[in-house]
Amino acid sequence: MNFQQIRLLRIAVVMLALGSILTQVFITPHVARSFAEAYPEVAYLERPYTIAVIVAIAGFELALLAIWQILSIVKRGAAFTRSPMRWVNFMTTSFLFTAATLIGIIMHATFIAKIGTPAMLFGLLVTIAFGASAIFFRAAVKRGLLTRIFHDDPEHDIPAP
Repeated sequence: MNFQQIRLLRIAVVMLALGSILTQVFITPHVARSFAEAYPEVAYLERPYTIAVIVAIAGFELALLAIWQILSIVKRGAAFTRSPMRWVNFMTTSFLFTAATLIGIIMHATFIAKIGTPAMLFGLLVTIAFGASAIFFRAAVKRGLLTRIFHDDPEHDIPAP
């Protein structure tokens, strides 16, 4: 990974972070408020669902922090340390936390509050796919780090994967 790619990935991380902060502060409360007004029979769920979604987004933001740290480690060329794998594990855990929180919200809304719609099923499927992709993303990042190590350290004469 060259410095231009790292710079572009950092720009993407910053844009995603700004979008998630915007979603936490403005969009989520506004949408929750509008749904509470439109459906007064479930208005009591406005606050807990808003808090849960904000917490889920915070998990996503923590994963973005981990990605930033991984990019910094790669840029420094310190892929030989144990630090990258700690951040990769932290990133995966954060993504899985986000997915689990969203799955919990959708399952509660569908099966306990009985407000499920076909959109809820789609949301559940997307969230499960998001959680599963975190595992595959982890494997891809690990493979990328190993490739970087092998390319940066030819003295051990280990062929790159």
